[in-house]
Amino acid sequence: MMRNALRFPCSLAMLLVWLCLPCLVLGADDGLVEQGRKIYTQGLLVSGQRLEANRGDGERLGGQQAACISCHRASGMGSVEGTQRVSAINQRYLFAMDGDLVMANMDGRRGKTVNQSHAPYTDASLARALDEGIAVDHRVLSTVMPRFSLTPQDLAALSAYLRQLSSAYSPGVSKQTIRFASIITPDVSPKRREIFKAMLQAALVSKNSSTSPRKRYMTSAASFATQTERRWEVQVWELNGAPETWGAQLTAFYNAWPVFAVLSGVADSTWAPVDAFCKTEKIPCWFPITAVPTAGTAGYGLYFSRGVELQAQVLARYLHSKRTLAAGVAAARRPARVVQIHSGGSGDVAAQAFRQALEQDGMDVMTTALPTDEALAPVALRAALKAVRPDDAVALWLAPHQLQWLAAIKPPAGVQFYVSGSQADSGNDLAPAWKPVSFQVYPYELPQLRGANLAYLYSWLKLRNLPLVDEPLQSELFFALNLMTDTLQDMLDNLYRDYLIERTEDMLGKREASKVEQENRDRVTLGRMAHAAVVTEMVKGRVVSEAGNAQDAQKRAFGSGDSAGTTVYPHLTLGPGQRFASRGAYIVRASPNGEQLTAVSDWIIP
Repeated sequence: MMRNALRFPCSLAMLLVWLCLPCLVLGADDGLVEQGRKIYTQGLLVSGQRLEANRGDGERLGGQQAACISCHRASGMGSVEGTQRVSAINQRYLFAMDGDLVMANMDGRRGKTVNQSHAPYTDASLARALDEGIAVDHRVLSTVMPRFSLTPQDLAALSAYLRQLSSAYSPGVSKQTIRFASIITPDVSPKRREIFKAMLQAALVSKNSSTSPRKRYMTSAASFATQTERRWEVQVWELNGAPETWGAQLTAFYNAWPVFAVLSGVADSTWAPVDAFCKTEKIPCWFPITAVPTAGTAGYGLYFSRGVELQAQVLARYLHSKRTLAAGVAAARRPARVVQIHSGGSGDVAAQAFRQALEQDGMDVMTTALPTDEALAPVALRAALKAVRPDDAVALWLAPHQLQWLAAIKPPAGVQFYVSGSQADSGNDLAPAWKPVSFQVYPYELPQLRGANLAYLYSWLKLRNLPLVDEPLQSELFFALNLMTDTLQDMLDNLYRDYLIERTEDMLGKREASKVEQENRDRVTLGRMAHAAVVTEMVKGRVVSEAGNAQDAQKRAFGSGDSAGTTVYPHLTLGPGQRFASRGAYIVRASPNGEQLTAVSDWIIP
């Protein structure tokens, strides 16, 4: 139940606590709760001194290391450390009344369990548990839990904090519904915007068709018993204007319609104002599709990867390894010089990260920033390319439409060019003459290897008559929607924002492994059914002629062997405090016919 127990110097002190604690807690104000928050999250006592603790084995802990949050997490919902289960200690689990059905899934490997199996704590029984390690049902608590020396004031503050911790649903949640927002920034192209909204709407209809106040989708006995399945309500918040105005727009949207989380989203340039908004309001920002995420350690943003910043660091590591290898050993020639050309937005972010990474490896880079005036930028790009020399390595950190300027320029002979695989749309935005001389920093699984990973996506699109327009974007959105569904089912009725983050940190890697195993078992049956649908159904709805066809992709997927993941990424996992689920990339180049990408490096994690 509890991880932490308090040790008082004598029984008189304990008596004083029992006598004083009720009035202190009942009269608790925001100041007392704040004092308790510091004990819980920082290991700082009311006096300002460090919290001190002793484990059963004699180990001493202090300060942040001894803080309750280290094991019981920000939500108070507990955690699993190896074989040791750390129980929930928030308001519902310590103070719930007898007969309340309070359930939590503490460990996905052990199933959903009834957690409230004791009488509600009183101030006296809580004081005893914290002092002696004796639970309200007279069990001796685990020796893994430290024992603390707290004053009556410290105990009153901590109790006040625990009594309000995760005591009510987070904003955006009711007994019947849960609200989300998806955010689209103004720089997103019409094609990407349209398919994003179409998929989101289709997913919402599908989700809610099986969920209503009188018709619950029973994913487990626990979810059925607690009636935790809710209808989703999703608004698309489409921003406009300059990035510096987005914060005010988001605040207005949120004040009018509070949400539990930002459910995906898409941006073709910066995401920083959205990330800042989510941090301020403590709203989970759930796997948006952006090349420039800005989350730091333990923020409220969860991202697929660090975007172009990661790709720049991967390229720097690759070029450094080529520099240290003998000629002919690396997949491409060692560069005589390293040059980079960039222009605005994500290109500037990549260029800065590239320079810093190269400098750490003792390498120099010559940098050319193109003019922000796009009437002048193509001319400047041509001039910069004329200045490069044979055996140079040139990184082009350019947006998709800027890469298309290369069509009017002949590639300089003997130069190694590198582009972002996400910015270049897997090379599709490169002119034919540039593909043979260009390498890509590729953050995804190779296209010819990921078909099985995306079999469910292809079938889902086919059954809803949606085209395959942008495979990375559609895969990321499909994953984000399904992961949210699975995570909410796992959370049962414990709908707190911090807990959403914590469950995802704990379970993403395990979920991916189990999903892969399940999908590999199901693919034979699903493939037969999908093949029959392809043969017998007429494809209806609007078809995007320049896009790949979900029907053809589906046929390829069911003949390509077992899957290794469920997205375009080869590996997705998180841990406590981690915010980026994929941490590497390949260096690839197009085959001579331009139809296939070939890796010239292993998966590089900088």
